[in-house]
Amino acid sequence: MKYSLSFNSKGLHTFDKTRKSCFDSCEINSICYMNNNIQLNINKVYKDKLDSNDKLIKSSKFVRIITREIKFKNGGISKLRIFSNGDFSQDIKTSDIEINNIFNLCKVNPFVKFWLITRNFNALFSYIPKHKIPENLNIMFSTPIKPNQFFIDFCSKYGIQKASIVLTKKASNCDSSKNHKSCIANKCDKCFSYSKDSRAFYIHGTGNKQKLEKLIKLGGQGHKPLGTKPNMEAEA
Repeated sequence: MKYSLSFNSKGLHTFDKTRKSCFDSCEINSICYMNNNIQLNINKVYKDKLDSNDKLIKSSKFVRIITREIKFKNGGISKLRIFSNGDFSQDIKTSDIEINNIFNLCKVNPFVKFWLITRNFNALFSYIPKHKIPENLNIMFSTPIKPNQFFIDFCSKYGIQKASIVLTKKASNCDSSKNHKSCIANKCDKCFSYSKDSRAFYIHGTGNKQKLEKLIKLGGQGHKPLGTKPNMEAEA
C-alpha cells in the first residue's frame, strides 16, 4: 500500500508537502530545521511522497485517502500533525481548497487529534473568518519575528495559537525542543490542544542560533514574510 503519511523523529505521524510553497517567502528559511533533513537528500521515496502530497491535498480524494491511512496504518492513528514540512499554497484559491480539505478530514475523524502549524497568514485570513475551526484541530500560526498587532488580535479572536522560535531554553515551553527527545518520550501532546499561551520552540541546528540572532536584529527583513494583510492601511 502506498502511504501519504510519514513518521517523524518526534514520534508523530505527519502529513507533509514540499517546501515549494514557502521556501522563497519564509523569513526564517535559513534556519528551517528541514534544511538538515537528510531524508530530503537521499530518500527518493520520501521526496516522491511530498511531490504526490502537493497534488493530493488539493484533490477531492484527500479526505478518503488520509482517513483510510488514519484507520489502518499501524493499527490506527490517534494524532496527526499537518505540515512538519511544507505549508499552504501562496495562491489563495488553492489554499482555500487545502484548508477546506483539512477541515473536512477533521470532521470525518472526530476522535483523532490534529495539529497544524503554518506561517501563511494570508491563507488563514482568507478562510478562517468564514469557517468554524473543528474542535479536534489546533492551528498554530508561526508568527513573524516582529508580529504586528493585527496578527495577534486575529489569532486571539479566532482561537489560533501563536508559535515562535526562541534563543534560550529558559524562554521555551517545549520540552522536546529543549531535550531533543520525542514528544512521545516526553509524554507530551500539548500542541494538539489550543492554548492562549504562545508555544515557544527552542532553536536547534548547527549555527542556527547565530543566524536567528542576526535575523532578530534585522527584524526578519531577509525575506518578505507571508502574512501581509491585503489593504492593511488601517491595521487593528
